Amino acid sequence: MTTPNSTYAKPFFTVPEQIRRLRGRGMDCGNDAYAAEVLQRYGYYRLSGYWHLYRDRPAPPAPRFDDEDREIRLDTFVAGTRLAHVVSLYEFDHELRMRLSDVLSTVETAFRFFIGHRLGRVDAFAHRHPWALDATRQEDPNTLSRVWSKLTGRIASTRVVPTNAYREWLEEYDRHEQRARGDFVVHFRQQYGPHLPIWVATEVMSFGVLSSLYDLMLQSDQEILAARFQVHAADGRGDRGALNNWLNDLRNVRNICAHHGRLWNRAFDVTIDAPGQARKDADDLLAPLADDGTNNRLYGVLLVLRHLLLSIAPERADVVDVADFIEEKSRTVGFGMEQLGFPDGWRSSPIWDLAFALDRSPMAAASLLDRAECMTAAETRASLTGAEVIDEKQTRTPAQAARAKKAAQRSLLRTYLKHDVVIEVVLGGTKFYPAFQFRDGKIVDALAEINQALARSCAGSDPTDVARTLLDWWQTPHPDLPQDVDGSDRSPLDLLGSVTEEEFAAAIDEADAMRSFVVPHDFHQGKACESSSVSERRGTKNASAS
Repeated sequence: MTTPNSTYAKPFFTVPEQIRRLRGRGMDCGNDAYAAEVLQRYGYYRLSGYWHLYRDRPAPPAPRFDDEDREIRLDTFVAGTRLAHVVSLYEFDHELRMRLSDVLSTVETAFRFFIGHRLGRVDAFAHRHPWALDATRQEDPNTLSRVWSKLTGRIASTRVVPTNAYREWLEEYDRHEQRARGDFVVHFRQQYGPHLPIWVATEVMSFGVLSSLYDLMLQSDQEILAARFQVHAADGRGDRGALNNWLNDLRNVRNICAHHGRLWNRAFDVTIDAPGQARKDADDLLAPLADDGTNNRLYGVLLVLRHLLLSIAPERADVVDVADFIEEKSRTVGFGMEQLGFPDGWRSSPIWDLAFALDRSPMAAASLLDRAECMTAAETRASLTGAEVIDEKQTRTPAQAARAKKAAQRSLLRTYLKHDVVIEVVLGGTKFYPAFQFRDGKIVDALAEINQALARSCAGSDPTDVARTLLDWWQTPHPDLPQDVDGSDRSPLDLLGSVTEEEFAAAIDEADAMRSFVVPHDFHQGKACESSSVSERRGTKNASAS
């Protein structure tokens, strides 16, 4: 038998003794039967968090705060404190936890998909490949290698190894994977082996492990996910630091709810970060997150959840319902909204209006980036090695030649955009271009003609909608195009990757495939775009590829 290592020496109290103790300190406990029922149902210790606020403060000139700057409360209660009121607070908090847990579950489920889907496009086991994440480092050569390098004049080799953070994460994830026993997990193990692909792995890891995985992702992937949910840095890009903080904060609140912790009158351990754009603009909907009285209280959590749910499930008003519930109970139970961090005038923010909606373009744009391998503008310009330098015979130094080449590449991309021959996706101020559009250092000519014809038939439409419908056309199997070797229908993109440009153009013309394109404003009505055939657009070839 071991002796606990603790200085705790308070005595055990029976329920009748607990009631006498509360009454002796000034609490109205009602009759003994009621008080005993309440204490046996909820517990003295659990309820103490709800009556703490009603304990007396020291009278001046006695100090009100201890050496650690914590408020001092006496054992006695303020006059009029009733056990029934404390129970009402607890029962309100219990229902609040239930309502909040449902919202948290919706957000958590969505992030399991979005993180798994973003990584899955790279590799089915991206979480087990640190190179698919931002989770590698160069290991310095050992002492012997450095000595050998000095003696031989050769450069000591370095190894690329996983970071310690990744090793620790994988160890924790493996424990979750090994404990998983769901039917779908058993099926995967029986069919394919012990390890799960990322889109299954995200279903068995805890929310904490999931949020840590987000922190391990490539910076570009983190920024795309943050921009998808319109969590913007000061420069307009996705604020990955803020989103990572939000996930950690929601994990903390979820755990409090799961373990029946108190939400009312609580300062949370994790302080919420305001995105860079909200810090820069005081009128931003998320600007209250920069306030110390909000960013560690429930109102800050609700503001984050409302913002995220407006992207995930914009038709749902769950978070507004929770805020309405709190406001109603503040009147009927009797507590101040400020105890949960609600600032004065919070109702005037448009975000709490049931009709309020966020721009849907970022979600649509991010989905397009999930559908095709894309390059940034800088990566796209660098890939345009076929760009011709003006006055190429002019004598230049290597540095001048490099600058001239870069200028030609920038000019070529601008030309593509000017003539509407390239699909462009804009998210968080960053421009992306599907990589399949380029071959041999330039745009694919046959593709350029089609893009131009289809894009110009959509004049006046939202640019993201245009990009979506163009990508839909390229990726949708067409029954009149030459079939694949297995007899299945091929999309224009499948065909483009398997035949010459001339054969591709001829097949598109013969199938009249461009007539299946649907312009964005007619998308829901299913009306086909009356596009011109490729042959009618031959005259644009030289301009578009110049």
